[in-house]
Amino acid sequence: MTLIIGAADVEAACDMGSLVDAIEAGLQEQARGSVVVPSRLNLAGLHGSFRVMPAVLNESGLMGFKAFHGSVKTGARYLVAVFEQESGELLALLDGHFLTAARTGATAGVAARHLARSDATSVAVIGSGLEARTNLAGIFAVRPITEVRVFSPRVERREAFANSVDQTYGVTTVRAETAEECVREADIVVVATNTSRAADPIAFRGEWITPGVHVSTIGSTSSRSREVDVATFAKADVMVVDSIAQATEESGDALAAKAEGCLPALVELDQIVSGTATGRTSGDQVTVFKSVGTALQDVIAGFTVFTAVAANGAGVDVGAFLDKKEI
Repeated sequence: MTLIIGAADVEAACDMGSLVDAIEAGLQEQARGSVVVPSRLNLAGLHGSFRVMPAVLNESGLMGFKAFHGSVKTGARYLVAVFEQESGELLALLDGHFLTAARTGATAGVAARHLARSDATSVAVIGSGLEARTNLAGIFAVRPITEVRVFSPRVERREAFANSVDQTYGVTTVRAETAEECVREADIVVVATNTSRAADPIAFRGEWITPGVHVSTIGSTSSRSREVDVATFAKADVMVVDSIAQATEESGDALAAKAEGCLPALVELDQIVSGTATGRTSGDQVTVFKSVGTALQDVIAGFTVFTAVAANGAGVDVGAFLDKKEI
């Protein structure tokens, strides 16, 4: 069986709780040394950039990759391919747009499970797009949230996002007039907004940090893009990333902190999940998770969605057209 899974089927099959658990299990596998995730390949083209992100999971028996093309003119397109190692069978080709946002949210959920205070019940979201939605879902999957505070600079988008939160979760939803007001007294802060065209690219400032908060920042994997300021890094008692190599090479936020000598010691998320590294040890510590995304997350999420889609009889099976060739 080889399924082609389109955008609608991917989104319908993305159960956030299942994705959080699956990615956490993948991170445990990575911590045991059973995952191969090389640096992603970034190629510059005449019409945008092309990126390939491979991963091999030896305990899970999976392998795969994500391919991505992005340009200012045409936007972004993502494809995720998942293979079974032993047979070499291509299990699925998945539209990766929503899947990328979902795996990012699920990974933020894993980080919050291990880094946010256990009694955290309020979350502030800066942003109102797809990443804001999926990252909020990741937080709801791991903490009993009773209040969501929302800020987006465009009032109509802020209101639409807040209304969606009302309908989806049925919790108290506060519409904030400023980012600072939004994050005030929140237990968890999610920063998931595109500031590339903003006059001020900084969406969250370290001066707004309060004791005990957990900050999850997504941002862009572009050295020129920013989302949080240098003080956010400087004030972190525990600073976690999903990949040190990628964060220090591709995150504009991390590069700015490094340039100013404010980059704290970085810990990778798989080490936190496995207990190899120490995470939060007290209620007043400030924890920060900076996500840049990895191929491990893509392949695990792709396989999780493939399993659900196959069980429901959805997707398009093109396996008969892919004959095995002798080597």
